[in-house]
Amino acid sequence: MTPFVRQGEVIVASFERAEVEILVTLATDVHSLLADADRLDPDSPSSRALDRLLPAAYGDGAENDAEFRRFTAEGLVERKVRNAELLVEAFGERDEWAGTVRVNLDAAAASAWLRSLTDIRLTIAAGLGIEHDGDQLLIDADDRFVLEVYGWVGFVQESLLRALDPDFS
Repeated sequence: MTPFVRQGEVIVASFERAEVEILVTLATDVHSLLADADRLDPDSPSSRALDRLLPAAYGDGAENDAEFRRFTAEGLVERKVRNAELLVEAFGERDEWAGTVRVNLDAAAASAWLRSLTDIRLTIAAGLGIEHDGDQLLIDADDRFVLEVYGWVGFVQESLLRALDPDFS
């Protein structure tokens, strides 16, 4: 990946085809998870990821949280699904992914990307059991590749933040 840079009114980056495949797969997975939210087994790993994407509002009881979700979940899910779609759409058609793929984002698309990258990282973190800083140091060797992807998505996110806000530190 070539990090994001601002070029006038757009934010630009280039990705290798393998990186595009990873981001598209992850965004599609988040999209599917959100689309199937009402059919998930509450004890499944997917349900834990969904709890990260749609956390409890109050934490003081299921009744208050259920009431809050009743009024907000549909709109929130729709926005998260659309953000994932915008990330995927920014890469163009799959048959155009030869060599390096350039992405040009306007301000609205960049914001959607940031939100989608956050959702991707939350989903990966839920699967790995990462809840606090330092938890990634306890990850089993079997999950090292997933941890590397988690870190790389964080790099993509930070690169985009730096391009949007040069004062970001």
